[in-house]
Amino acid sequence: MLKNIAFFFLGALVGGVTTYLLGNSPKVVPPEEVDGCEHADSAAVSDYQGIDVSNHQGEISWSDVARDKNIRFVYIKASEGATFKDKRYKENVKGARRNGILVGSYHFIRNTSLIRKQFEIFKSMAAKDEQDLIPMVDVEERVDKDSILLFCELVKKHYGRLPMIYGTMGSYNSYCAPDSNSYYLMIGRYGSEPPVIRGKGHYNIWQYSQEGVIKGIPKPVDLDRFHPDFDLDCLMLKH
Repeated sequence: MLKNIAFFFLGALVGGVTTYLLGNSPKVVPPEEVDGCEHADSAAVSDYQGIDVSNHQGEISWSDVARDKNIRFVYIKASEGATFKDKRYKENVKGARRNGILVGSYHFIRNTSLIRKQFEIFKSMAAKDEQDLIPMVDVEERVDKDSILLFCELVKKHYGRLPMIYGTMGSYNSYCAPDSNSYYLMIGRYGSEPPVIRGKGHYNIWQYSQEGVIKGIPKPVDLDRFHPDFDLDCLMLKH
């Protein structure tokens, strides 16, 4: 009898703690639609669907990369600040597209250069007719929010779509959130726990590793995974 009573109270205590924890866990709220794109419903995800690269990966054999059927897209670094042009950008774009991989380009935004000059160098590198996906702006250092939004508006005016915004979970939450939460977001957080953004919304692509080993790429590469309710079609740049 006493044993049964003890089990009853122990079960009630565990159930109460579980209910409290679940009831107080942060809720993931889908972001507002961007450019009218509807998200897929609970799309199944494999380990990764894409990668992002720059000259740091060295000379890439895109024919070998294309044999990895998980890889549906790549974001390629085009420029940084107002003067830096990635020396492997052109060959990477040509190689990836020739082998059937959808390509997007990104700019690493700096706080030391005028935004319009930064956009001009990005535009000079990332030819509109060579883009399959919307551009991406990489925010990893403190940049005024108005400057970030200006760069985004310049992208929209030239390419016809707002860009995706990339940041680590720390940099995005520090410099962009919650003002940019309605944009498509690629958020870097390495490990098993997905990123969480400050305010309403969630990531669309999770950069979950920087140590990916892909045949054809000499050095470790970032691996990118879709949020379960996200579809790559949302990033397609219509020419």
